[in-house]
Amino acid sequence: MNIKSIFYFLAITLVFISCKKDDDVVIVPPTDLSETIVDDESALQAYFSTHFYNYEDFENPAEDFDYQIVFDTISGVNSDKISLLNSEGFGFKTVKVTSENVGITDSDEEIDHKLYYLVAREGIGAATTFADSTFVRYQGELLDGTIFDSSAAPIWFSLPSLVTGFAQGITQFKGGGPGSVNEDGTVKIEDYGIGAIFMPSALGYYAASQTNIPAYSPIVFKIDLFTVNQADHDNDGIPSYLEDVDGNGRLNNDNTDEEDEAKVFTFVPNYLDADDDGDNTPTSEEIDIVNGEVVFRDTDNDGIPDHLDPDTK
Repeated sequence: MNIKSIFYFLAITLVFISCKKDDDVVIVPPTDLSETIVDDESALQAYFSTHFYNYEDFENPAEDFDYQIVFDTISGVNSDKISLLNSEGFGFKTVKVTSENVGITDSDEEIDHKLYYLVAREGIGAATTFADSTFVRYQGELLDGTIFDSSAAPIWFSLPSLVTGFAQGITQFKGGGPGSVNEDGTVKIEDYGIGAIFMPSALGYYAASQTNIPAYSPIVFKIDLFTVNQADHDNDGIPSYLEDVDGNGRLNNDNTDEEDEAKVFTFVPNYLDADDDGDNTPTSEEIDIVNGEVVFRDTDNDGIPDHLDPDTK
């Protein structure tokens, strides 16, 4: 599915072009972040100022309203509508992106990107972190309205496996209330989070073209967030969001015992590793749980928690 994250194992993008010789290859490196952010931001701002959503339906919902967000252009009979840019519930958060994050190895740019969101309804349930498991219905679109991916029925997603913009943007929403079972056995969840996430290409797929998503495309996800479960992917007692050692909101680059794993050609980030520091003592035995909260030990007082310190077992 397009929503899944792209991991960049290649430092450059190879584009094969038919030339006089069958083996001729043109090497096209990804565009620098400092260039794409200008184009993406311009495209997003133009979209926000010329489009609106069906906010009036949410303000005074009809009995048969489906609580689905609909975007349209401000023109004609809709010329008096409030733009997304000026809508209540519209905002942004800043996410840092490095050249390495998007597969560029010959540059060391580090640029703050704006990740935009529209909260039509926040939800009344559990808050979300970028590392959780979520039960979501979604639709992915380009700025021209082209739908590239969707799920009519909600599905479970592990947020670390998705593109950064989705995982970071959904933290602005909460799940719904307790579910009730219908006569047909289905579960009904009310007051769930409803909204949209708008992301520049560096928080989406960047140079990696996907089906119906051209390279360097800003994208939009409409979302309905029904349920949130706090995740502990490796069952080591530490919620996955607390395994973000460097605090950058990305879990796949936090791997304390990376050097040792490289010797046997493996790579298991901390949030998937039951022995984070590779000292043969399970992480679960190097932490304490006090009143439901994780307490990190530092036995030798060196400033490094025991579960990340191979010298402490």
